[in-house]
Amino acid sequence: MKTEWDYSERAHTYDMRADYSQKAVNKLLQTTKCSSDKPVGDIGAGTGKLSKMLLDFGLTVRAVEPNDNMRKYGIENTKSGSIFWSEGTGENTGLNDSSVYAAFFGSSFNVVNQQMALKEVKRILVPGGWFGCMWNHRDVEDPLQKEIENIITSFIPNYDYGLRRQNPSSVISDSGLFSEVMHIEEKFNTSMKTTESVDTWKSHDTLFRQSNGKFNDIIKEISNTMTADEYLVPYFTRIWFSNCVVEK
Repeated sequence: MKTEWDYSERAHTYDMRADYSQKAVNKLLQTTKCSSDKPVGDIGAGTGKLSKMLLDFGLTVRAVEPNDNMRKYGIENTKSGSIFWSEGTGENTGLNDSSVYAAFFGSSFNVVNQQMALKEVKRILVPGGWFGCMWNHRDVEDPLQKEIENIITSFIPNYDYGLRRQNPSSVISDSGLFSEVMHIEEKFNTSMKTTESVDTWKSHDTLFRQSNGKFNDIIKEISNTMTADEYLVPYFTRIWFSNCVVEK
């Protein structure tokens, strides 16, 4: 299955991105009462970033990923867990009706047709099951991150992070398929070698798509700015989630 967003060339660097906040994910799974006897879906599972955390929590995971290269990394990263990988998209997961207790989108809800994806989620969820979407957002108020933002806008004055930094609550509510939207936010820092941090930027498809052929120049400028061997990179993990309305 092909999608508009093709991460084939960035799969090897995507895997270097920061993990989600353990505290935030634990809050999500505890609030939704996920447990080992209730399979969950990781939709747009990529290289298995979120799947690995779900497995660590003892869950059985149905990982759905459209990109062959991303899925290859994901299978390798999660080969010791109770997980089943398959090809599919957020709009057409290929999962059976009422087959998962929760469906989570880790950094993937911004690259789907959201209303179609929410209808698909409702189909694959058990009655009263849960939808959740999450992203890691760099703290752009941090001095180094501000400098990186200035580099980006010097090349792309109208740079737009798009849906990945927008609150999806209204989209979820407007679907009429889910109840009140809840939110979890946790700030954390992750230590990254400069080479790793630069490589994570190479995985940034939103930047690539707007770079007008200047992507490598932007990456080079970011690299030149990072003069230390290692940095503490500040992030927020932001999660929005809701359980589906049970039809009477």
